[in-house]
Amino acid sequence: MLSDDELDHMLRAGDPDPAGSATDPDSPTAARILARVRRSARQRRRRILVLAPAVALTVAGVTAGTYAWVAGDGKGHTLDSTGLTCDGPDRGDAVVGFDPGTDDPVRECRQQWPELFGRPAPGTLTACVDSSRQGSIVVYAGGRDQCARHRADPYLGPTREQLGLAHFRTDLKAHFAERTCVPYAEFRTVVGQLLAKHDLTGWKSGHFQTADKEPEGACAEISYYDEPAKTIWLGDHNAGDPITWP
Repeated sequence: MLSDDELDHMLRAGDPDPAGSATDPDSPTAARILARVRRSARQRRRRILVLAPAVALTVAGVTAGTYAWVAGDGKGHTLDSTGLTCDGPDRGDAVVGFDPGTDDPVRECRQQWPELFGRPAPGTLTACVDSSRQGSIVVYAGGRDQCARHRADPYLGPTREQLGLAHFRTDLKAHFAERTCVPYAEFRTVVGQLLAKHDLTGWKSGHFQTADKEPEGACAEISYYDEPAKTIWLGDHNAGDPITWP
């Protein structure tokens, strides 16, 4: 199972449209592909063990013993508030569902550790923000020294904005409960109302577009949340299918 960084590398190295012109790796189309892969993978991996080889992290031009990295926002906060990885034994890890508004990362990993890794959880677990591009939360066995060892910073909890976003997601899901098709106009209206309710200033919604400016479909869903850019990306949803919520 590829990590988020490996998926990102694979996307940027490949051509998702071999019959036509190459897709810009920084375009919304490329971001949509990667986001959907990440989202579906997280949904499938809830409470499922995922073994992945450890990837050696190197920093060019930095001498041994010198720390040089930026983890998350550099202040102990993640850039992906719903991403949580439990770093298990034997170079394995597991990605689990996480709600920053209600969950504690150490508690979540501790509760699921026996099922995920087939052994009791270690006595001490520590939540860190890693220095990957997405700045994810990773829970390591051991104390706070494990953060520096993995080029990460101790996780200091969600920001006020991330808590507001968590409540926004809960309200949005409840508002459209049991719906299988929500037109774009209605979706945007409710999103705007809930953004204002939760004081998420500067946030906006956008629709993925290819170079051919593909039209919006009949139904909308959220593809993913770009927290650094404060953007909620909408994509087409198949009418009749249950709406999934990233």
